[in-house]
Amino acid sequence: MKNIAIIGAGMTGLSLAYNLQENNITIFDKSWRPGGRVSTRKNENDLFDHGAHYLSTNHSVNQLNEVIIRYNLGQLIEIDFATDYLKNKKTRKKIIIGRNGMNFIPKSIFDNLKLRSYFNSKIIKISKNSNGIFSLFSEKEEFKNFDFVLICIPYLQSKELSKDLIDFTKIVSEPSYDPIHTVMLSYKDTNNINIRAGLNLHEDISFFMNQNIKFNELTNDCWVLNMSSEYTKNNIDIDKTTLEKYAQSIFEKTFDIKNKISFIKSHRWLYAQTKVSYNTISKKNWINSKDNKIFLSGDWVLGKSLSDAWNAGEKLSHYIKILSV
Repeated sequence: MKNIAIIGAGMTGLSLAYNLQENNITIFDKSWRPGGRVSTRKNENDLFDHGAHYLSTNHSVNQLNEVIIRYNLGQLIEIDFATDYLKNKKTRKKIIIGRNGMNFIPKSIFDNLKLRSYFNSKIIKISKNSNGIFSLFSEKEEFKNFDFVLICIPYLQSKELSKDLIDFTKIVSEPSYDPIHTVMLSYKDTNNINIRAGLNLHEDISFFMNQNIKFNELTNDCWVLNMSSEYTKNNIDIDKTTLEKYAQSIFEKTFDIKNKISFIKSHRWLYAQTKVSYNTISKKNWINSKDNKIFLSGDWVLGKSLSDAWNAGEKLSHYIKILSV
């Protein structure tokens, strides 16, 4: 049994914790809750999945789906979906959603694992003593006696945190992310929009999804819009009010909405989804220190889906088990 520190309580960190739970696991995250970009936002009586939107059934044959079934975390629904709204391409699409929002999935996995955890704890330094044992430091605390340190946060942050312990000079090309501005909108009156979700609503809006199909208790008509990555990159520091008014105007003009908006809010995800994965560049599934004690993993390893993030942790856990034999 090893003492293992996991930095990052997103899907990859939780996958590692799930697959290595026979060890002494301690998980750290700078946020107040598990899930990473799998985030559900609440505003009074409104609810929005403003991070990851759903789990595709195309990724159903994997461990994550087994975990969702085992703990009864999700439900399969079928919706009217625009595969390309601008070209009027529509279909019926089956998706998996959390039973009470998408963050219900990582939160429930975390709760079932009963992990030792430190939230609101950003790790800023890792050190190794002469016996090869690691200590982690936040701004206020030191955490000692770890045999392995598994870093599951965005690549550039992982690199900065581990640069004194891992040789990055051999990595010629690096994985990259697309940023995305997300806009949440709520209307007191139903807008009677038949399409519940879809792609390419506008050249500057790459995705839209109704939230009432996820949260039965919603009384307002709630929607989430993803601005395109190209628009986001070109307007990375745009004034939020300007962004929100622009997105609202497009949405209301597209669907001829006359109802008065009751709530609007935007959020910028700098590391929204993997653009170029590390596996695509290197054919490898993690980055490790020479002594095989520190490992870097995350959604940037295999791809942008929730399944990719989970599978990255599962693959790394198998290797760590071999090292521990």
